[in-house]
Amino acid sequence: MRAVVAGAGFLGAKISADLVAAGYTVTIVRRSATQGTVIACDLTVEKPAFADPDFDLAVFCLAPGARDPELYEKTYCSAQKNFLSAVSARQYIYISSTAVYADAAAEYSELSATAHSERARILLEAENIALTHQHACVLRLSGIYSRERPIYSSSRMAPGGAQAPVADRLVHFIHRDDAAKAVLHSVSHKLSGIYNVHDGHPQRRSTILLKLGLFSGESSPASERIISAEKLFSTGFNPTYPDYFAGTCSE
Repeated sequence: MRAVVAGAGFLGAKISADLVAAGYTVTIVRRSATQGTVIACDLTVEKPAFADPDFDLAVFCLAPGARDPELYEKTYCSAQKNFLSAVSARQYIYISSTAVYADAAAEYSELSATAHSERARILLEAENIALTHQHACVLRLSGIYSRERPIYSSSRMAPGGAQAPVADRLVHFIHRDDAAKAVLHSVSHKLSGIYNVHDGHPQRRSTILLKLGLFSGESSPASERIISAEKLFSTGFNPTYPDYFAGTCSE
C-alpha cells in the first residue's frame, strides 16, 4: 500500500509514522527534503513531481504559521489544489478545523459551519476543494496538543500569572496521537464526508487552569459552545486519551 502525506509538522509526522506502522510505504511532501521518501516542494507555489503519482491514500495536513488570511488562502486552498492536481489517490483525508463554527453559545454539528469570519470562509472553501475528490473525508480537529506541547502552560499565561482574570469558555481538545489515530480510523473504515474530531469531553477553561495551578482568580461565565463529535464516535472511534488531563499528565 502506498500513501502520500502533505506536511511533516506536529501532526503530519505522527500520521506518517502511524501509516508506516500500519504497513504503508509513505512519501512525504514538504518544503525541504531530508531523506529519500521526502519530496521537496513548496505546495503554495508549485506542484510536486512524483515518479508514480498513483497512491492508495493521500493526506493533506499543512498548516499556516500565522492567522493571516493571505497565508490561509495559500496554505489551505492554493497548496491543496497543487497537491490534488499531482496525485491520483483512492482515498483522500483532509485535515480541517472546528474554527468553522461560530463562538456563540450553541451546539454545533457538522452541518452548522458558517463563514462567520474570513478565517472560517477560507477553511470552508478549502473543505469544498477537498470534497471534489470522489472519496474524500474531511476531519475538523479541535485544539491539538500533546504532553510535550500542551495548550496551557505557565509560559503561555498572560502577565499577572495565576491572578489574571480568565475569560471562561468550554474548550474542546484532541491529543496529537488521537488526531493521527482518527486519520487511520477514517482510512480503515472508508469514511467519507465531514467529521468533527475531539476527545468527547469538553471542559471549562477555568477548571483546567485551576487544576494546573495556573489560575486562582475570578472568571467570567462560561460560554456553552458545544461541538458534537457523535458522528465520528458512532463509527467506533475511541480516543486513547479521554480528556486533556489524561493526555498531559500521562507518562
